[in-house]
Amino acid sequence: PSPTAKPTPKPLLKLSDLNWGSAHFQSEVAKIIIEKGYGYPVELISGKTIALFQAVRTGDLDVFLEGWLPNQQKAFDEALAAGDIVLLGILNNDNWQSLFTIPTYVIKGDPKRGIKPMAPDLKSVFDLAQPQYKELFKNPENPGKGMIYTCLPGWACEKINIAKLKAYGLDDDYDLINPGSQESLFASLMGAYEKGESWLGYMWGPTWISGALDLTLLEEPPYTKEVWEKNKGCAYPSAELFIAGNKNFPNKAPGVAEMFKKWKMNTATLGEALAYMHDTGGEPIDAAIWFLKNREEIWTKFVPPDVAQKVREAVAGM
Repeated sequence: PSPTAKPTPKPLLKLSDLNWGSAHFQSEVAKIIIEKGYGYPVELISGKTIALFQAVRTGDLDVFLEGWLPNQQKAFDEALAAGDIVLLGILNNDNWQSLFTIPTYVIKGDPKRGIKPMAPDLKSVFDLAQPQYKELFKNPENPGKGMIYTCLPGWACEKINIAKLKAYGLDDDYDLINPGSQESLFASLMGAYEKGESWLGYMWGPTWISGALDLTLLEEPPYTKEVWEKNKGCAYPSAELFIAGNKNFPNKAPGVAEMFKKWKMNTATLGEALAYMHDTGGEPIDAAIWFLKNREEIWTKFVPPDVAQKVREAVAGM
């Protein structure tokens, strides 16, 4: 009898591991599903957006997981037009960012914590010019002016936020405070929140802190392309979070490419995973295992039943 042929070993798949929370988490989830469910070896390549996106164009990377549009629009359009990449899917479009984020208790109070409403009538950015709000969010370093924490130097939102303040006529009333780092920005919000004090500033989701705290965004005029291009005097547009593959990837791993086409992670899901990681002091891999064990109703939609069963059995022992 002829000896049974050994199955050909499957090729190594290289996935991006980008340098922020929601991307780290998803790369670890994908690695477990691909290795345990589909039987491909996976290597996570860590790095920053521009270098890793270039690597997926050249084929040094198979999959780029959690790109942001319109932030990367130019590079994305070029790569797509050149035929170097394929768009595998849009995984999220309900994310948000705002310069005018406040703890909800500032408006509504929090009877459980004995906090009375500080600004029950505060609704929109245009209310902020009123003297009582400048006093509520006052800058201790600069009497007579309010203060708003802004985003990090070198992020696209830094310049956008300066333009917004000017467009709303608030640049004479408020100082933008540069937090220096993501950790300091989160710490300033958390510090105020724990004491039940007022806070006004830039925040976005998905992040662990927006998953953990009850926050409200002050109303801005709805986003339109015309106003945005003119002076940024409207809300931030919601971004599209995408997954791209090298042009050869769908042939290299067809089943995995199909999985990424179905991959969806809304902001509440990502926020919950990031809050879990923060609360437990865990790593992205720990959040990935927790997610695979506790949120089957989400990820089992990405894969066929036999793959789901293999993953289920593998994570049971993790």
